[in-house]
Amino acid sequence: MMMLITVTVDIKDEWSVWLAYIRFSDGTGGKERPVVVLSDKVVLCICMGVTSKEKKYHHGYELKHWGYAGLKVRSWVRFEFLRVRPDLFKHRIGMLHEEDIQGIQEWLSDLSK
Repeated sequence: MMMLITVTVDIKDEWSVWLAYIRFSDGTGGKERPVVVLSDKVVLCICMGVTSKEKKYHHGYELKHWGYAGLKVRSWVRFEFLRVRPDLFKHRIGMLHEEDIQGIQEWLSDLSK
C-alpha cells in the first residue's frame, strides 16, 4: 500500500524522510510517524510509511542506512494509503542513502511483477 500525503514540496524533497501526523483509520486520533517521499507533484506527495516493528511488517523494505536518514532506530519502509492535510506534514528528518533508494526502487519493481 502507498501512503498519499497532500502537501506542497520542492522536487529536492524526493526520497526525503519527513515526520507527519498520521490519523488512525478508525478516527480515534493519530500519531506522528515518519514517511518517505517517493515523488512530488504540485500538491500531492506519494509516500511510504516507516516502521520499527520488524515482525509486523516483515514484507517491507529494511533500510540499511536508517541513521543516515535521520531515524533513531532500525526501520522498515512499508506501504499504506492515507490522506493527510498539508498542515499535518511536520518537518523534514533527513534523506535516504543512495543504497536504500536503489534498494527501494528494486523492491518496488519486484512487487509490480
